[in-house]
Amino acid sequence: MVIATGEPDPFRDGFTALIAARALCTACTLGVFDALREAPDSPAGLARRLALDPRGADALATALVAMGYLEREGERVRNAAVSERLLVSSAEGSIAHFVGAQGELHWRVLGLLPESVREGRAFALHEERWEEDELWEGYIRGLFEISRAEQDANAALVDVEHPHRLVDVAGGHGGFAMAMCRRHPALRAEVLDLPPSVAVGRRIVHEQGFADRVDFRAGDVFATGLGGPADVVSVFNLVHHLPERRGRELVRLARRALRPGGCLVLGDSARPEPGEDDDPRGAISSLLFHAWSHGRNFTPRELVGWLEDEGMADVTAHRNPDSPWRVVITGRIGSRG
Repeated sequence: MVIATGEPDPFRDGFTALIAARALCTACTLGVFDALREAPDSPAGLARRLALDPRGADALATALVAMGYLEREGERVRNAAVSERLLVSSAEGSIAHFVGAQGELHWRVLGLLPESVREGRAFALHEERWEEDELWEGYIRGLFEISRAEQDANAALVDVEHPHRLVDVAGGHGGFAMAMCRRHPALRAEVLDLPPSVAVGRRIVHEQGFADRVDFRAGDVFATGLGGPADVVSVFNLVHHLPERRGRELVRLARRALRPGGCLVLGDSARPEPGEDDDPRGAISSLLFHAWSHGRNFTPRELVGWLEDEGMADVTAHRNPDSPWRVVITGRIGSRG
C-alpha cells in the first residue's frame, strides 16, 4: 500500500486511529493518567494498583508510549507533558472527562452510525435517556472541560452595558453563565436545561463557587419559554441537535425575550461553507450529531441568516483561534426591538 503525499490514509483513519481513540478513552476511564501523576510505575505495577489484567495493562501502556502520551523510564512509564496538562483529571486544563466518560458516550452513539445513515435512526439522548445518570455526568462534565478555556473570550464578545439578567438555554454546566458573571458583577444568570443536565450543572457551579449567582430551571425551552425580559440570551451547543425549523424558532423565542438593546449569543460547531477549506472538525462532528439526534452542524452563514431574518441588528460571526471549528454569532435588538 502506497499513500501519495497529501492523500488521506485509510489504514490510519480506519484502523490505527480507531484503536488510538479507544486507548485514550480507556486510559482516562480506568484512571491510568491519574495513577501515573501520583507515581510512575511499570505496567505490572500499574495493573496491581488499578486492578487491571497485567497483559492488558502492558498492551495499553505500550500503545500510549507509541502515541506519545506516556514515556518510558527504564521499566517504568510516566505521563508525557501533554498528558499531565490535559489528561490528569485534577489538572487545571484537564479534558479527562471529555476524552474518557464523554468518549464512552461518543462510542455508543457512533455504534449506531450505519443504521443512522441508512435509516435516520438516532441515539436520542436528550429525548429518551434521562434516567442514565452516569452517562449524563460524563457528558456535561466533558462539555464543561472542553469549553472552559474559551468562555471568557466568548463573554467578551457580548456588547451589552451593565446587564442584570442572562438566560442561558441548554447551558448545562454553567460555563458561559459563570464567565458572564465574572465579567459583569451585577449580573444574575439562569440556566434553562433538561432535568438530568441541571442536576450535574448545579454540582459544577457549586464547585466553582457561583451557586449564589447562577440559578437553574429544569425544562424544555420549547415547552416552558424563556420568560423575560432579559439583557442576554445565550445558546451554546444546542442547535446541532435541532432541525432548522426548531433552531429558527429558538432564535424567535430569544428575540421576544430580550430587552431593547439586548444581545443574543449563539455558539456552535460550524459546518464548513461550501467550497471553503475550513477546519475539518466541524464536518466530522456533524456526522456524530446525525447519529446522536438526527441533527447536523450549520454553516456560519446559515446561523447569521437566522438572526437577520428575525430583524436583529449588528449580527456578526466570530471565530476563536483556540477552537477554530466553532463559531459564535452575536446580534442585538435594535430599533425594531
